[in-house]
Amino acid sequence: MRWTTVVALATAGTLSLAACGGSGSSGTNSNNNAGASNTALGDAYEKVPASAGQKPDVKGPAPEIPGAKKGGTLTFNSEVVPESTDPSTQYYQDTAAILKLTTRTLTAYRMEGGKSVLVPDMATDLGQKSKDGLQWKFTLKPNLKYDDGTPIKASDVAYSIKRSFATEELPGGPTFQIDYFKDGDKYKGPWKSGDTYSGVEADDAKGVITINLARKFETLPYFASFTMFGAIPKAKDTKTNYQLKWAATGPYKVQSYTKGASLTLVKNTNWDGQSDPARHQYPDTIQFNFGKDAATTAKAIMADNGIDQTSLTYDGVNAAVLQQALGAKRKQVASGPSNCVNWNGSTMDVNKIPLEVRKAVAAAWPIDQIHQAGGETPFDYSPGGTIGAPQVPGFTKFNLPEFPGKGQGDPAKAKAMLQAAGKLNFELSYYYSNDDEAAKNVNKVKVAQLQKAGFKVKAIGVSKTERRKKVRDPKAPVNLGQGVATGWCYDWPAGDSIYPPLFNSTLPNNGGAGNIRDKALDKEMADISNLPVAEQGAKWTALDKKILQKYVPLVPNSYSKGSMIFGSKVHNVVIDPNQGIGDFPSIWVG
Repeated sequence: MRWTTVVALATAGTLSLAACGGSGSSGTNSNNNAGASNTALGDAYEKVPASAGQKPDVKGPAPEIPGAKKGGTLTFNSEVVPESTDPSTQYYQDTAAILKLTTRTLTAYRMEGGKSVLVPDMATDLGQKSKDGLQWKFTLKPNLKYDDGTPIKASDVAYSIKRSFATEELPGGPTFQIDYFKDGDKYKGPWKSGDTYSGVEADDAKGVITINLARKFETLPYFASFTMFGAIPKAKDTKTNYQLKWAATGPYKVQSYTKGASLTLVKNTNWDGQSDPARHQYPDTIQFNFGKDAATTAKAIMADNGIDQTSLTYDGVNAAVLQQALGAKRKQVASGPSNCVNWNGSTMDVNKIPLEVRKAVAAAWPIDQIHQAGGETPFDYSPGGTIGAPQVPGFTKFNLPEFPGKGQGDPAKAKAMLQAAGKLNFELSYYYSNDDEAAKNVNKVKVAQLQKAGFKVKAIGVSKTERRKKVRDPKAPVNLGQGVATGWCYDWPAGDSIYPPLFNSTLPNNGGAGNIRDKALDKEMADISNLPVAEQGAKWTALDKKILQKYVPLVPNSYSKGSMIFGSKVHNVVIDPNQGIGDFPSIWVG
Protein backbone atom coordinates (compact mmCIF):
# COMPACT_ATOMS: atom_id res chain seq x y z
CA MET A 1 0.00 0.00 0.00
CA ARG A 2 2.71 2.47 0.83
CA TRP A 3 4.05 2.19 -2.68
CA THR A 4 0.94 4.21 -3.35
CA THR A 5 -0.66 6.43 -5.89
CA VAL A 6 0.76 9.84 -6.54
CA VAL A 7 -2.18 11.31 -4.68
CA ALA A 8 -2.67 8.39 -2.26
CA LEU A 9 -6.01 6.64 -1.94
CA ALA A 10 -9.06 8.64 -2.87
CA THR A 11 -11.56 9.27 -0.12
CA ALA A 12 -14.44 7.88 -2.13
CA GLY A 13 -13.06 4.40 -1.75
CA THR A 14 -11.57 4.26 -5.23
CA LEU A 15 -7.98 4.38 -6.33
CA SER A 16 -6.70 7.41 -8.18
CA LEU A 17 -6.04 7.30 -11.89
CA ALA A 18 -2.32 7.76 -11.72
CA ALA A 19 -1.79 4.85 -9.45
CA CYS A 20 -2.95 1.62 -10.78
CA GLY A 21 -3.19 -0.43 -13.89
CA GLY A 22 -5.46 -2.66 -15.89
CA SER A 23 -4.33 -4.58 -18.95
CA GLY A 24 -1.28 -6.30 -20.18
CA SER A 25 -1.84 -5.91 -23.90
CA SER A 26 0.09 -3.25 -25.76
CA GLY A 27 -1.20 -1.00 -28.45
CA THR A 28 0.22 1.99 -30.28
CA ASN A 29 0.24 5.68 -29.56
CA SER A 30 -0.80 8.48 -31.84
CA ASN A 31 2.22 8.05 -34.08
CA ASN A 32 2.14 4.25 -34.25
CA ASN A 33 5.29 3.72 -32.25
CA ALA A 34 5.67 0.14 -31.15
CA GLY A 35 5.58 -0.32 -27.43
CA ALA A 36 3.23 2.49 -26.52
CA SER A 37 0.29 1.27 -24.51
CA ASN A 38 -3.30 2.22 -25.09
CA THR A 39 -5.46 -0.34 -23.37
CA ALA A 40 -8.18 1.67 -21.72
CA LEU A 41 -11.08 -0.37 -23.04
CA GLY A 42 -11.87 -4.03 -23.42
CA ASP A 43 -9.24 -5.18 -20.96
CA ALA A 44 -9.14 -8.85 -19.99
CA TYR A 45 -6.94 -9.48 -16.98
CA GLU A 46 -6.59 -13.13 -17.94
CA LYS A 47 -4.31 -11.81 -20.71
CA VAL A 48 -2.04 -9.84 -18.41
CA PRO A 49 1.47 -11.25 -18.73
CA ALA A 50 3.48 -11.98 -15.61
CA SER A 51 5.65 -8.97 -15.02
CA ALA A 52 8.90 -8.40 -13.14
CA GLY A 53 10.38 -11.81 -13.48
CA GLN A 54 14.08 -11.68 -12.66
CA LYS A 55 16.75 -11.54 -15.38
CA PRO A 56 20.09 -11.59 -13.55
CA ASP A 57 22.28 -11.89 -16.66
CA VAL A 58 21.03 -8.80 -18.52
CA LYS A 59 23.78 -6.33 -19.41
CA GLY A 60 23.71 -2.75 -20.67
CA PRO A 61 22.95 -0.84 -22.75
CA ALA A 62 19.16 -0.75 -22.92
CA PRO A 63 17.94 -1.82 -26.37
CA GLU A 64 17.22 1.16 -28.61
CA ILE A 65 13.56 1.95 -29.17
CA PRO A 66 12.71 1.72 -32.90
CA GLY A 67 12.34 5.16 -34.45
CA ALA A 68 13.40 7.04 -31.32
CA LYS A 69 15.07 10.41 -31.84
CA LYS A 70 17.34 12.39 -29.57
CA GLY A 71 16.88 16.02 -28.65
CA GLY A 72 14.11 18.42 -27.74
CA THR A 73 12.32 19.19 -24.49
CA LEU A 74 9.82 16.88 -22.83
CA THR A 75 7.43 18.66 -20.46
CA PHE A 76 5.47 17.05 -17.62
CA ASN A 77 2.60 19.05 -16.08
CA SER A 78 1.04 17.64 -12.92
CA GLU A 79 -1.37 18.74 -10.25
CA VAL A 80 0.47 16.62 -7.69
CA VAL A 81 3.46 18.06 -5.86
CA PRO A 82 6.17 15.61 -4.73
CA GLU A 83 6.36 15.38 -0.96
CA SER A 84 10.12 14.78 -1.03
CA THR A 85 12.69 13.95 -3.67
CA ASP A 86 15.29 12.63 -1.24
CA PRO A 87 16.52 9.33 -2.75
CA SER A 88 16.83 7.63 0.64
CA THR A 89 13.15 8.05 1.45
CA GLN A 90 11.09 8.13 -1.73
CA TYR A 91 7.97 5.99 -1.44
CA TYR A 92 5.55 7.41 -4.00
CA GLN A 93 5.00 6.38 -7.58
CA ASP A 94 5.46 9.82 -9.12
CA THR A 95 8.69 10.46 -7.21
CA ALA A 96 10.03 7.01 -8.07
CA ALA A 97 9.36 7.62 -11.76
CA ILE A 98 11.06 11.02 -11.66
CA LEU A 99 14.10 9.77 -9.76
CA LYS A 100 14.57 6.91 -12.21
CA LEU A 101 15.81 9.61 -14.60
CA THR A 102 18.53 10.79 -12.22
CA THR A 103 19.30 7.90 -9.90
CA ARG A 104 20.63 4.47 -10.73
CA THR A 105 20.08 1.71 -8.17
CA LEU A 106 21.52 -1.74 -7.48
CA THR A 107 18.68 -3.30 -9.48
CA ALA A 108 16.00 -1.77 -11.71
CA TYR A 109 12.92 -2.57 -13.75
CA ARG A 110 13.09 -2.32 -17.52
CA MET A 111 10.26 -2.53 -19.99
CA GLU A 112 10.15 -5.46 -22.39
CA GLY A 113 7.11 -5.80 -24.63
CA GLY A 114 4.63 -4.28 -22.20
CA LYS A 115 6.11 -6.10 -19.20
CA SER A 116 8.69 -4.86 -16.74
CA VAL A 117 11.43 -7.22 -15.63
CA LEU A 118 13.98 -6.89 -12.85
CA VAL A 119 17.55 -6.52 -14.09
CA PRO A 120 20.94 -5.60 -12.59
CA ASP A 121 21.52 -1.84 -12.71
CA MET A 122 24.59 -0.57 -10.86
CA ALA A 123 25.22 -4.11 -9.60
CA THR A 124 26.70 -6.84 -11.76
CA ASP A 125 23.84 -9.21 -10.93
CA LEU A 126 20.74 -9.42 -8.75
CA GLY A 127 22.79 -10.18 -5.65
CA GLN A 128 24.55 -13.22 -4.23
CA LYS A 129 22.82 -14.88 -1.29
CA SER A 130 24.55 -16.87 1.44
CA LYS A 131 23.55 -20.48 2.10
CA ASP A 132 21.59 -19.56 5.20
CA GLY A 133 19.84 -16.71 3.39
CA LEU A 134 20.93 -14.15 5.96
CA GLN A 135 23.50 -12.29 3.89
CA TRP A 136 23.41 -10.74 0.44
CA LYS A 137 26.33 -9.28 -1.50
CA PHE A 138 26.07 -6.86 -4.42
CA THR A 139 29.12 -5.99 -6.52
CA LEU A 140 29.22 -2.66 -8.39
CA LYS A 141 29.97 -2.46 -12.07
CA PRO A 142 33.31 -0.75 -12.76
CA ASN A 143 33.81 2.90 -13.72
CA LEU A 144 30.46 4.24 -12.53
CA LYS A 145 30.48 8.01 -11.99
CA TYR A 146 28.42 10.86 -10.54
CA ASP A 147 27.41 13.77 -12.74
CA ASP A 148 30.53 15.71 -11.61
CA GLY A 149 32.79 12.91 -12.83
CA THR A 150 33.82 11.53 -9.44
CA PRO A 151 33.68 7.73 -9.03
CA ILE A 152 30.80 5.97 -7.31
CA LYS A 153 31.98 3.80 -4.41
CA ALA A 154 30.39 0.88 -2.60
CA SER A 155 30.49 2.96 0.59
CA ASP A 156 28.32 5.59 -1.13
CA VAL A 157 25.60 3.01 -1.71
CA ALA A 158 25.94 1.79 1.86
CA TYR A 159 25.68 5.37 3.09
CA SER A 160 22.45 5.94 1.13
CA ILE A 161 20.95 2.80 2.68
CA LYS A 162 22.04 3.89 6.17
CA ARG A 163 20.37 7.29 5.68
CA SER A 164 17.03 5.49 5.18
CA PHE A 165 17.13 4.48 8.85
CA ALA A 166 16.99 8.16 9.88
CA THR A 167 13.22 8.05 10.01
CA GLU A 168 12.93 10.90 12.49
CA GLU A 169 14.80 13.33 10.25
CA LEU A 170 13.60 11.77 6.98
CA PRO A 171 10.08 10.45 7.65
CA GLY A 172 7.74 8.73 5.23
CA GLY A 173 10.10 6.29 3.58
CA PRO A 174 10.03 2.49 3.39
CA THR A 175 10.68 0.50 6.56
CA PHE A 176 11.48 -3.00 5.27
CA GLN A 177 15.13 -2.36 6.12
CA ILE A 178 14.18 -1.75 9.75
CA ASP A 179 12.22 -5.00 9.88
CA TYR A 180 14.59 -7.27 7.96
CA PHE A 181 18.14 -5.92 8.36
CA LYS A 182 20.31 -7.00 11.28
CA ASP A 183 19.79 -4.68 14.25
CA GLY A 184 17.53 -2.58 12.05
CA ASP A 185 15.32 -1.75 15.00
CA LYS A 186 18.29 -0.31 16.89
CA TYR A 187 20.12 1.68 14.20
CA LYS A 188 18.84 5.26 13.78
CA GLY A 189 20.85 6.38 10.78
CA PRO A 190 24.35 7.84 10.37
CA TRP A 191 23.53 11.23 11.91
CA LYS A 192 22.43 9.75 15.24
CA SER A 193 24.03 6.31 15.39
CA GLY A 194 27.19 6.93 13.38
CA ASP A 195 28.45 5.44 10.14
CA THR A 196 29.20 1.98 11.50
CA TYR A 197 26.23 -0.36 11.23
CA SER A 198 26.35 -4.17 11.25
CA GLY A 199 23.44 -4.50 8.83
CA VAL A 200 25.19 -2.76 5.92
CA GLU A 201 28.90 -2.99 5.11
CA ALA A 202 31.01 -1.86 2.18
CA ASP A 203 34.36 -2.84 0.63
CA ASP A 204 35.43 -0.05 -1.70
CA ALA A 205 38.45 -1.96 -2.95
CA LYS A 206 36.26 -4.78 -4.24
CA GLY A 207 33.18 -2.64 -4.91
CA VAL A 208 31.03 -4.90 -2.70
CA ILE A 209 28.03 -3.93 -0.60
CA THR A 210 27.10 -6.55 2.02
CA ILE A 211 23.67 -6.66 3.64
CA ASN A 212 23.29 -8.73 6.81
CA LEU A 213 19.77 -9.79 7.74
CA ALA A 214 17.90 -10.66 10.90
CA ARG A 215 15.69 -13.06 8.90
CA LYS A 216 15.44 -14.32 5.35
CA PHE A 217 14.45 -11.81 2.68
CA GLU A 218 14.08 -13.74 -0.57
CA THR A 219 12.68 -10.75 -2.46
CA LEU A 220 15.50 -8.38 -1.47
CA PRO A 221 16.56 -7.98 -5.15
CA TYR A 222 13.21 -6.26 -5.78
CA PHE A 223 13.66 -3.99 -2.76
CA ALA A 224 17.12 -3.11 -4.11
CA SER A 225 15.41 -1.22 -6.95
CA PHE A 226 14.23 1.47 -4.49
CA THR A 227 16.26 4.67 -4.75
CA MET A 228 17.57 4.21 -1.20
CA PHE A 229 19.80 1.61 -2.92
CA GLY A 230 21.36 4.31 -5.07
CA ALA A 231 24.56 6.16 -4.21
CA ILE A 232 25.04 9.30 -2.09
CA PRO A 233 28.52 10.76 -1.46
CA LYS A 234 28.73 11.44 2.26
CA ALA A 235 30.77 14.62 1.73
CA LYS A 236 27.91 16.14 -0.28
CA ASP A 237 25.10 15.13 2.04
CA THR A 238 23.18 18.25 3.07
CA LYS A 239 20.83 16.15 5.20
CA THR A 240 17.22 17.35 4.94
CA ASN A 241 18.19 19.76 2.15
CA TYR A 242 19.68 16.99 0.00
CA GLN A 243 16.30 16.62 -1.69
CA LEU A 244 16.79 20.09 -3.22
CA LYS A 245 19.95 19.14 -5.15
CA TRP A 246 20.96 15.51 -5.25
CA ALA A 247 23.95 13.93 -6.97
CA ALA A 248 22.93 12.28 -10.25
CA THR A 249 24.01 8.85 -11.43
CA GLY A 250 21.40 8.35 -14.16
CA PRO A 251 21.02 9.85 -17.65
CA TYR A 252 19.85 13.22 -16.31
CA LYS A 253 20.98 15.65 -13.63
CA VAL A 254 19.31 18.51 -11.81
CA GLN A 255 19.77 21.90 -13.48
CA SER A 256 17.28 23.68 -11.22
CA TYR A 257 14.63 22.75 -8.69
CA THR A 258 12.06 24.92 -6.95
CA LYS A 259 10.32 22.68 -4.44
CA GLY A 260 6.59 22.59 -5.00
CA ALA A 261 6.82 24.33 -8.38
CA SER A 262 9.27 23.00 -10.96
CA LEU A 263 12.19 20.70 -11.71
CA THR A 264 14.46 21.01 -14.74
CA LEU A 265 16.63 18.07 -15.74
CA VAL A 266 19.37 18.12 -18.37
CA LYS A 267 21.62 15.41 -19.76
CA ASN A 268 24.25 13.95 -17.47
CA THR A 269 27.38 13.67 -19.63
CA ASN A 270 29.03 11.32 -17.12
CA TRP A 271 26.25 8.73 -17.27
CA ASP A 272 27.52 5.41 -18.61
CA GLY A 273 24.78 4.30 -20.95
CA GLN A 274 26.73 1.20 -21.96
CA SER A 275 26.36 -0.26 -18.46
CA ASP A 276 22.75 0.83 -17.92
CA PRO A 277 20.23 -1.80 -19.07
CA ALA A 278 17.10 0.13 -18.05
CA ARG A 279 17.37 3.74 -19.25
CA HIS A 280 17.73 5.92 -22.32
CA GLN A 281 18.84 9.53 -22.79
CA TYR A 282 16.60 10.89 -25.54
CA PRO A 283 15.34 14.45 -24.75
CA ASP A 284 17.93 17.15 -24.11
CA THR A 285 15.80 18.64 -21.35
CA ILE A 286 13.01 17.24 -19.21
CA GLN A 287 10.83 19.83 -17.50
CA PHE A 288 8.46 19.08 -14.62
CA ASN A 289 5.85 21.66 -13.61
CA PHE A 290 3.99 20.85 -10.38
CA GLY A 291 0.79 22.17 -8.84
CA LYS A 292 -0.94 22.67 -12.20
CA ASP A 293 -4.71 22.47 -12.50
CA ALA A 294 -5.48 18.99 -13.81
CA ALA A 295 -8.44 19.98 -15.99
CA THR A 296 -6.57 22.89 -17.58
CA THR A 297 -3.56 20.69 -18.28
CA ALA A 298 -5.67 17.90 -19.76
CA LYS A 299 -7.58 20.22 -22.10
CA ALA A 300 -4.38 21.90 -23.28
CA ILE A 301 -2.66 18.59 -24.05
CA MET A 302 -5.69 17.29 -25.92
CA ALA A 303 -5.84 20.53 -27.93
CA ASP A 304 -2.30 19.65 -29.03
CA ASN A 305 -0.92 23.08 -29.87
CA GLY A 306 2.61 24.46 -29.50
CA ILE A 307 4.47 23.22 -26.42
CA ASP A 308 1.53 20.99 -25.51
CA GLN A 309 2.44 18.74 -28.42
CA THR A 310 5.54 17.73 -26.47
CA SER A 311 3.84 17.65 -23.05
CA LEU A 312 2.17 14.97 -20.98
CA THR A 313 0.62 14.41 -17.56
CA TYR A 314 0.42 11.50 -15.15
CA ASP A 315 -2.68 12.89 -13.40
CA GLY A 316 -4.84 10.37 -15.26
CA VAL A 317 -7.74 11.10 -17.61
CA ASN A 318 -9.50 14.15 -16.24
CA ALA A 319 -13.29 14.30 -16.56
CA ALA A 320 -12.90 17.46 -18.66
CA VAL A 321 -11.44 15.40 -21.52
CA LEU A 322 -13.07 12.04 -20.90
CA GLN A 323 -15.17 12.01 -24.06
CA GLN A 324 -12.17 13.01 -26.16
CA ALA A 325 -10.07 10.30 -24.52
CA LEU A 326 -12.75 7.72 -25.26
CA GLY A 327 -13.18 8.94 -28.82
CA ALA A 328 -11.27 11.12 -31.24
CA LYS A 329 -8.26 11.63 -28.98
CA ARG A 330 -7.98 8.08 -27.73
CA LYS A 331 -4.56 7.70 -29.34
CA GLN A 332 -3.26 10.36 -26.98
CA VAL A 333 -3.93 8.16 -23.97
CA ALA A 334 -1.78 5.42 -22.47
CA SER A 335 -3.34 3.07 -19.96
CA GLY A 336 -2.01 -0.14 -18.50
CA PRO A 337 -1.54 -2.49 -15.56
CA SER A 338 -0.45 -1.30 -12.17
CA ASN A 339 0.32 -2.62 -8.73
CA CYS A 340 -2.98 -1.74 -7.02
CA VAL A 341 -6.07 -3.79 -6.17
CA ASN A 342 -9.21 -2.04 -4.95
CA TRP A 343 -11.86 -3.18 -2.47
CA ASN A 344 -13.81 0.04 -2.03
CA GLY A 345 -14.18 0.16 1.74
CA SER A 346 -15.38 -3.43 2.10
CA THR A 347 -12.91 -4.60 4.77
CA MET A 348 -14.77 -6.49 7.51
CA ASP A 349 -13.57 -7.03 11.06
CA VAL A 350 -13.65 -10.82 11.40
CA ASN A 351 -13.87 -10.47 15.18
CA LYS A 352 -16.97 -8.26 15.06
CA ILE A 353 -18.86 -9.64 12.07
CA PRO A 354 -19.72 -13.39 12.04
CA LEU A 355 -18.55 -15.40 9.03
CA GLU A 356 -22.06 -16.00 7.64
CA VAL A 357 -22.75 -12.28 7.84
CA ARG A 358 -19.49 -11.48 6.05
CA LYS A 359 -20.52 -13.85 3.28
CA ALA A 360 -23.85 -12.02 3.01
CA VAL A 361 -22.04 -8.68 2.73
CA ALA A 362 -19.99 -10.11 -0.13
CA ALA A 363 -23.15 -11.35 -1.86
CA ALA A 364 -24.80 -7.93 -1.62
CA TRP A 365 -21.80 -5.73 -2.40
CA PRO A 366 -22.76 -3.33 -5.26
CA ILE A 367 -19.49 -3.27 -7.19
CA ASP A 368 -20.70 -1.74 -10.44
CA GLN A 369 -22.86 0.87 -8.72
CA ILE A 370 -19.94 1.98 -6.54
CA HIS A 371 -17.73 2.49 -9.59
CA GLN A 372 -20.45 4.53 -11.26
CA ALA A 373 -21.26 6.61 -8.17
CA GLY A 374 -17.57 7.35 -7.61
CA GLY A 375 -17.24 8.73 -11.14
CA GLU A 376 -14.86 6.03 -12.31
CA THR A 377 -14.32 5.37 -16.00
CA PRO A 378 -12.79 2.60 -18.14
CA PHE A 379 -9.45 4.38 -17.67
CA ASP A 380 -9.62 3.73 -13.93
CA TYR A 381 -10.18 0.02 -13.48
CA SER A 382 -10.79 -3.47 -14.81
CA PRO A 383 -12.92 -6.14 -13.08
CA GLY A 384 -11.14 -7.79 -10.16
CA GLY A 385 -11.79 -10.81 -7.97
CA THR A 386 -8.49 -11.47 -6.18
CA ILE A 387 -6.51 -9.85 -3.38
CA GLY A 388 -3.27 -9.99 -5.33
CA ALA A 389 -2.64 -8.42 -8.72
CA PRO A 390 -2.48 -10.94 -11.58
CA GLN A 391 0.75 -9.65 -13.10
CA VAL A 392 2.75 -10.96 -10.13
CA PRO A 393 5.03 -13.70 -11.52
CA GLY A 394 3.58 -17.16 -10.90
CA PHE A 395 0.20 -15.86 -9.76
CA THR A 396 -2.79 -17.37 -11.54
CA LYS A 397 -5.80 -15.15 -12.06
CA PHE A 398 -9.00 -16.77 -10.81
CA ASN A 399 -12.62 -15.85 -10.13
CA LEU A 400 -14.57 -17.44 -7.31
CA PRO A 401 -18.37 -17.45 -7.80
CA GLU A 402 -18.83 -15.55 -4.55
CA PHE A 403 -16.24 -12.93 -5.58
CA PRO A 404 -16.92 -12.14 -9.26
CA GLY A 405 -15.08 -8.80 -9.20
CA LYS A 406 -17.96 -7.16 -11.03
CA GLY A 407 -21.75 -7.00 -11.04
CA GLN A 408 -24.48 -5.26 -9.08
CA GLY A 409 -24.64 -7.62 -6.12
CA ASP A 410 -27.61 -9.74 -5.11
CA PRO A 411 -29.44 -8.21 -2.12
CA ALA A 412 -32.20 -10.83 -2.21
CA LYS A 413 -29.66 -13.64 -1.90
CA ALA A 414 -27.84 -11.78 0.87
CA LYS A 415 -31.10 -11.28 2.78
CA ALA A 416 -31.88 -14.99 2.55
CA MET A 417 -28.38 -15.76 3.86
CA LEU A 418 -28.90 -13.42 6.80
CA GLN A 419 -32.27 -14.91 7.56
CA ALA A 420 -30.87 -18.44 7.50
CA ALA A 421 -28.14 -17.37 9.93
CA GLY A 422 -30.63 -15.64 12.21
CA LYS A 423 -28.90 -12.30 11.62
CA LEU A 424 -31.50 -10.09 9.92
CA ASN A 425 -30.99 -6.41 10.80
CA PHE A 426 -27.34 -7.02 11.72
CA GLU A 427 -25.77 -3.56 12.05
CA LEU A 428 -22.91 -2.59 9.76
CA SER A 429 -21.08 0.59 10.76
CA TYR A 430 -18.42 2.53 8.88
CA TYR A 431 -16.98 5.98 8.25
CA TYR A 432 -17.36 7.93 5.03
CA SER A 433 -16.15 11.37 3.95
CA ASN A 434 -19.02 13.83 4.14
CA ASP A 435 -17.01 16.66 2.55
CA ASP A 436 -16.39 14.84 -0.72
CA GLU A 437 -19.14 14.58 -3.35
CA ALA A 438 -17.95 11.29 -4.82
CA ALA A 439 -17.69 9.75 -1.36
CA LYS A 440 -21.21 10.92 -0.52
CA ASN A 441 -22.55 9.43 -3.74
CA VAL A 442 -20.82 6.12 -3.02
CA ASN A 443 -22.24 6.09 0.50
CA LYS A 444 -25.79 6.51 -0.79
CA VAL A 445 -25.31 3.44 -2.98
CA LYS A 446 -23.91 1.37 -0.12
CA VAL A 447 -26.66 2.33 2.32
CA ALA A 448 -29.47 1.61 -0.12
CA GLN A 449 -28.07 -1.77 -1.19
CA LEU A 450 -27.17 -3.00 2.28
CA GLN A 451 -30.53 -2.00 3.73
CA LYS A 452 -32.25 -3.79 0.86
CA ALA A 453 -30.19 -6.87 1.79
CA GLY A 454 -31.56 -6.83 5.33
CA PHE A 455 -28.80 -4.99 7.15
CA LYS A 456 -29.10 -2.08 9.53
CA VAL A 457 -26.58 0.54 8.39
CA LYS A 458 -24.81 3.13 10.51
CA ALA A 459 -22.84 5.37 8.15
CA ILE A 460 -20.80 7.93 10.10
CA GLY A 461 -19.95 11.07 8.14
CA VAL A 462 -16.59 12.71 8.92
CA SER A 463 -14.17 14.96 7.06
CA LYS A 464 -11.65 13.48 4.64
CA THR A 465 -8.82 14.25 7.03
CA GLU A 466 -10.63 12.70 9.99
CA ARG A 467 -11.55 9.59 8.05
CA ARG A 468 -7.94 8.74 7.19
CA LYS A 469 -7.13 8.75 10.89
CA LYS A 470 -10.31 7.14 12.17
CA VAL A 471 -10.26 4.07 9.91
CA ARG A 472 -6.80 3.22 11.30
CA ASP A 473 -7.72 3.88 14.94
CA PRO A 474 -7.25 0.57 16.84
CA LYS A 475 -10.35 1.42 18.89
CA ALA A 476 -12.52 2.50 15.97
CA PRO A 477 -16.16 1.77 16.97
CA VAL A 478 -17.06 0.38 13.53
CA ASN A 479 -16.99 -3.06 11.96
CA LEU A 480 -16.80 -2.27 8.23
CA GLY A 481 -14.35 -0.26 6.13
CA GLN A 482 -11.65 0.10 8.75
CA GLY A 483 -7.91 -0.55 8.57
CA VAL A 484 -6.57 -0.77 5.01
CA ALA A 485 -10.02 0.00 3.77
CA THR A 486 -9.60 1.19 0.22
CA GLY A 487 -7.12 -1.10 -1.48
CA TRP A 488 -3.51 -2.20 -1.63
CA CYS A 489 -0.59 -1.34 -3.90
CA TYR A 490 2.24 -3.83 -3.64
CA ASP A 491 5.80 -2.63 -3.08
CA TRP A 492 7.22 -5.26 -5.40
CA PRO A 493 5.60 -8.03 -7.44
CA ALA A 494 5.65 -10.86 -4.92
CA GLY A 495 3.21 -12.09 -2.31
CA ASP A 496 5.32 -11.12 0.68
CA SER A 497 4.58 -7.47 -0.09
CA ILE A 498 0.84 -8.20 -0.30
CA TYR A 499 -0.44 -10.76 2.20
CA PRO A 500 1.67 -10.42 5.40
CA PRO A 501 1.25 -6.61 5.48
CA LEU A 502 -2.52 -7.14 5.32
CA PHE A 503 -3.20 -10.28 7.32
CA ASN A 504 -0.35 -11.02 9.74
CA SER A 505 -1.57 -11.38 13.32
CA THR A 506 1.30 -9.19 14.58
CA LEU A 507 -0.28 -6.16 12.93
CA PRO A 508 -1.92 -3.65 15.26
CA ASN A 509 -5.70 -3.65 15.36
CA ASN A 510 -6.95 -1.97 12.16
CA GLY A 511 -3.40 -1.98 10.83
CA GLY A 512 -4.26 -4.45 8.07
CA ALA A 513 -7.44 -5.79 6.49
CA GLY A 514 -9.97 -7.71 8.58
CA ASN A 515 -7.97 -8.04 11.83
CA ILE A 516 -7.33 -11.74 11.24
CA ARG A 517 -5.50 -13.33 14.18
CA ASP A 518 -4.42 -16.78 13.03
CA LYS A 519 -0.94 -18.08 13.90
CA ALA A 520 -1.34 -20.91 11.41
CA LEU A 521 -1.91 -18.37 8.65
CA ASP A 522 1.15 -16.43 9.84
CA LYS A 523 3.27 -19.56 9.55
CA GLU A 524 1.91 -20.38 6.12
CA MET A 525 2.78 -16.89 4.85
CA ALA A 526 6.25 -17.09 6.42
CA ASP A 527 6.89 -20.50 4.88
CA ILE A 528 5.94 -19.27 1.42
CA SER A 529 8.09 -16.16 1.85
CA ASN A 530 11.11 -18.35 2.62
CA LEU A 531 10.79 -20.28 -0.64
CA PRO A 532 12.85 -19.28 -3.68
CA VAL A 533 10.99 -16.50 -5.47
CA ALA A 534 10.38 -18.65 -8.55
CA GLU A 535 8.45 -21.16 -6.41
CA GLN A 536 6.24 -18.71 -4.55
CA GLY A 537 3.64 -17.68 -7.14
CA ALA A 538 1.43 -20.78 -7.11
CA LYS A 539 1.52 -20.87 -3.31
CA TRP A 540 0.36 -17.26 -3.06
CA THR A 541 -2.46 -18.01 -5.52
CA ALA A 542 -3.70 -20.83 -3.29
CA LEU A 543 -3.37 -18.62 -0.21
CA ASP A 544 -5.34 -15.85 -1.91
CA LYS A 545 -8.24 -18.25 -2.48
CA LYS A 546 -7.98 -19.59 1.06
CA ILE A 547 -8.13 -16.14 2.65
CA LEU A 548 -11.14 -15.14 0.58
CA GLN A 549 -13.08 -18.34 1.22
CA LYS A 550 -12.12 -19.14 4.81
CA TYR A 551 -11.94 -15.65 6.32
CA VAL A 552 -13.90 -13.38 3.92
CA PRO A 553 -12.12 -10.24 5.23
CA LEU A 554 -13.01 -8.05 2.22
CA VAL A 555 -14.63 -7.99 -1.21
CA PRO A 556 -12.02 -7.57 -4.00
CA ASN A 557 -13.62 -5.20 -6.50
CA SER A 558 -11.21 -4.24 -9.23
CA TYR A 559 -7.69 -3.89 -10.54
CA SER A 560 -6.83 -0.24 -10.94
CA LYS A 561 -5.19 1.33 -13.96
CA GLY A 562 -2.50 3.88 -14.54
CA SER A 563 -3.30 6.34 -17.30
CA MET A 564 -1.45 9.23 -18.92
CA ILE A 565 -2.37 11.67 -21.67
CA PHE A 566 0.20 13.21 -24.00
CA GLY A 567 0.71 15.43 -27.03
CA SER A 568 1.09 14.13 -30.56
CA LYS A 569 4.87 14.62 -30.56
CA VAL A 570 5.39 12.52 -27.42
CA HIS A 571 6.28 8.92 -28.17
CA ASN A 572 6.57 5.55 -26.43
CA VAL A 573 4.45 6.29 -23.38
CA VAL A 574 4.24 2.89 -21.72
CA ILE A 575 2.77 2.22 -18.28
CA ASP A 576 5.10 0.23 -16.03
CA PRO A 577 2.82 -2.44 -14.52
CA ASN A 578 4.77 -2.40 -11.28
CA GLN A 579 4.44 1.33 -10.75
CA GLY A 580 1.21 2.35 -12.43
CA ILE A 581 2.92 5.23 -14.17
CA GLY A 582 4.91 5.68 -17.37
CA ASP A 583 8.49 4.53 -17.80
CA PHE A 584 9.94 8.03 -18.12
CA PRO A 585 13.43 7.13 -19.45
CA SER A 586 11.83 5.43 -22.48
CA ILE A 587 9.88 8.48 -23.69
CA TRP A 588 11.12 10.61 -26.60
CA VAL A 589 9.83 13.66 -28.49
CA GLY A 590 9.89 14.64 -32.14
